[in-house]
Amino acid sequence: MHELDNPIWSALTGPQAGFAGAIGATRWYPSAVAPFAAVAQAAAAAAPALDAALARGLAPPVYFLGVVPDALPAGWTFAARSRVLQLLPTAELAAEEDPECVELGVTHRETMLELARSAFPDYFRERTAELGTYLGLFAGDRLVAMAGERMATPRHREISGVCTHPQFAGRGLARRLTLTLLARHRRAGIRSFLHVSEHNPRAQRLYASLGFVERAALELARVERSVPEHRQGARDHA
Repeated sequence: MHELDNPIWSALTGPQAGFAGAIGATRWYPSAVAPFAAVAQAAAAAAPALDAALARGLAPPVYFLGVVPDALPAGWTFAARSRVLQLLPTAELAAEEDPECVELGVTHRETMLELARSAFPDYFRERTAELGTYLGLFAGDRLVAMAGERMATPRHREISGVCTHPQFAGRGLARRLTLTLLARHRRAGIRSFLHVSEHNPRAQRLYASLGFVERAALELARVERSVPEHRQGARDHA
């Protein structure tokens, strides 16, 4: 199985194992970092250890990508399922670093969160920026576009968090940031990849115009608790 077929598992059992919560064949990021969990391919037929993980940094909703468990523990439900396109750059894609792309640090965290809320509020969390390098473009002192690194598998690095403030859309800012990250990856000998929703044709057109091609269409499942924790506990002890 290719490491990108189960990218969250590959990250949390590989370069980002230091972030991982782990119980048996279940792994997850702390919810302040990212809302993702994973199961090993060989354990997908069994229910993941979500109840035990609740006390160890997991908080619903939780997303599984690529390998989705066949069953869930009592009190949990699949709230939504969709497809995510996984894209890779072609060798012919020309990329150079843009000197106006600024590395973002701790002092930018609040403005990064504000910007991300306009694009993907579920996915970018208080500590997401700890997962890699994030770059931004400014209009004066105002952060108006950003992109960065999220999942890190043994041989690949994800470009993620690509967003532009609506007032500055259509100016090529996302393109500049993406190409800068890609150029940095190539200089470091890292293979880049990214994910885009099947329901986001605008982003798909952007990445196609840059020369990214589809590697796979992965299932994305949103999992939520259908029974509040205190009620579940009462039922278990009835």
